[in-house]
Amino acid sequence: MAVIRVTSFVASTYVADLDRSRRFYGSLGFTEQSTGSNDAASWSYLNNGDHFILLASSEPPLPIPRLPLLFYFFVADLSIAVTAVRELGVPVRHVGYPPHAPGGEAQTTDPDGNTILLGQAHQVDDGQRSEPDHTPHFSLLRESAALAHHRATATGAGIICQLYSTREQRCDQAAEIKLADAWGDSTWACLRHAEAVLIQAPGVFIASQEGQALRPYVTEHRPVGKISSPPSGA
Repeated sequence: MAVIRVTSFVASTYVADLDRSRRFYGSLGFTEQSTGSNDAASWSYLNNGDHFILLASSEPPLPIPRLPLLFYFFVADLSIAVTAVRELGVPVRHVGYPPHAPGGEAQTTDPDGNTILLGQAHQVDDGQRSEPDHTPHFSLLRESAALAHHRATATGAGIICQLYSTREQRCDQAAEIKLADAWGDSTWACLRHAEAVLIQAPGVFIASQEGQALRPYVTEHRPVGKISSPPSGA
């Protein structure tokens, strides 16, 4: 089987006001490369280095479900990015220093209500750290789990996070999410560690607690009396 090599990835979103959204993403360093329109729609193609965003607007507006997108931008300097967005009059709040963004993480929304997370991948000195805003921590994992109805329920009650804060110290937070991968490995994790795993580990997903997932389908559709052998090299 041929290996598919992705050479570029474009994030795309429909917006209500093309000019307003263009200004917002422009504050994050994106510049317009091309634009166009016809009787029914208009669009703007923006880029920042090797990263691209396509903004599209239609008339009449498309009936898009109210399920906000989320864009995560790793930036070289979080403080500069936060200042640029605030200069547009858009609120931004600092939400802490998660494992995947030791230099800090901030959360805001674009003009259409989509969540924007800004993270700095390299660590800052302790003297440069700012205190997180005293508001509930935004959690991509919490929102996505709830929207997908995969939030762990009573099954995980009383379980402590099965990951480690450091190599020597086990995390003592309550586990809220079960994670799994295609190889069948699974673990329970607190929200902080689960978010880090989802961002850093390829192929990990939120494990559903509903039913038995693939097993009922396989049981019903597997030919009787026939044993499938794994492909050679598996």
